[in-house]
Amino acid sequence: MGRGLLNGRTAIVTGAGQGLGQAIAREYADEGAALVLLERNPVTLNATADELRSKGALVLPIALDLTDYDAYRKAISEAADQLGHLDILVNNAAIAFYGTILEDSLEEWRAQITVNLEAIYMGTKIVAPYMVKQQFGRVINITSIQGFASSGGNGAYNAAKGGIIAFTKSLAIELAPYNIAANAVAPGFMLTPMSVVNGVDETETEDFKTWYVQRRKVPMARTGYPEDVAGTVVFLASDYCRYMT
Repeated sequence: MGRGLLNGRTAIVTGAGQGLGQAIAREYADEGAALVLLERNPVTLNATADELRSKGALVLPIALDLTDYDAYRKAISEAADQLGHLDILVNNAAIAFYGTILEDSLEEWRAQITVNLEAIYMGTKIVAPYMVKQQFGRVINITSIQGFASSGGNGAYNAAKGGIIAFTKSLAIELAPYNIAANAVAPGFMLTPMSVVNGVDETETEDFKTWYVQRRKVPMARTGYPEDVAGTVVFLASDYCRYMT
């Protein structure tokens, strides 16, 4: 059971239909937040919304492509009209294509940069004026350990995640005068749909078990789960995080 850490707050979560976004939505609902769930897959979106409603949460699910910025603006305007205020934005949605610089394509590069970085910029640009008006807000960007220390094999994804880190630092400075905190969370190995590459779960490979588990390169000697990260995202949205940005 939650502690009411987000009572009275409205949170927007992108990529909320599965994986980390879904886990964050669940934790936010448990903590009392009203939720705007943005997801391109209407099936997983509505299943998540129905689950949270069954537990008493106020949920507004909106199916859209985050790179359709006209639709994004319309969705946020609708959410503000229905819910009255927008307090928290969790930029979580991401895609990944795997291949080295010798194998990937410009189209794959552009698609990943657009979804994983540009859509975070545009989402924040759309939502921030609402937060400025009310002189309160939390922007939480989901990046990755790959933004700090790349393992190779996906340059566009890693470049976008590194860009998120730099962008979040800029946001922290620009939005602080309006009582808006901006932070980023950089998960390492996590068991999500994105951890399955070409039908293989990277957290079940011998390399992972030997290097990260047996040698404890991951100190807890196991993969992470979305629920392990969602609590951090709750903290960053709560009043306990009123000074860190």
